[in-house]
Amino acid sequence: MKAKNYFTTKRISFLATFVALVTVATMVVQIPSPGGQGYINVGDSLIFVCAVFFDPLFAFVAGGLGSALADLFAGWVSYAPFTFVTKGCEGLVASLVILVFAKTKLKKPTGYAIGMVAGGLCMSVGYFFADLVLFGMGMAVANLPFNFVQAGANLVLGFVLAGALDKAKGVHNLFDMDKKD
Repeated sequence: MKAKNYFTTKRISFLATFVALVTVATMVVQIPSPGGQGYINVGDSLIFVCAVFFDPLFAFVAGGLGSALADLFAGWVSYAPFTFVTKGCEGLVASLVILVFAKTKLKKPTGYAIGMVAGGLCMSVGYFFADLVLFGMGMAVANLPFNFVQAGANLVLGFVLAGALDKAKGVHNLFDMDKKD
């Protein structure tokens, strides 16, 4: 894909929509972590949907920006920069792994699942280091199981959403960013 054609009106519109969807999904369900630092949410499921249907840069921006905005709106200002990088990398890694497995003989759902697991691990490790920097080893270790719970729950939800959209008529044409309208 040529760089000059990357930022089309359609791509920017979908990216803005997915940033908003990730932000809202992150804010709608917030289950506080027991230590009081951070929360479990369902925004990652939309990051995984982005990773399935769009390219790695798109998944990085939608995941990172959408989740960081949710942190800012919810008052988690100290987490927002870490969230941008962590959730952005979650989308990027998931998308890259899905693209790699798309070139193999494995069925699409297997590639989706492996990509989502890789993205979820990236998110869990990223927040471990964020908690380590912000709050110390005790909080980093205490929050790690809850990050794995969030990753697992969002993997299931994202897998179901992506699978349903993958089978829905017209979705691939709608999400095709290179198609001339």
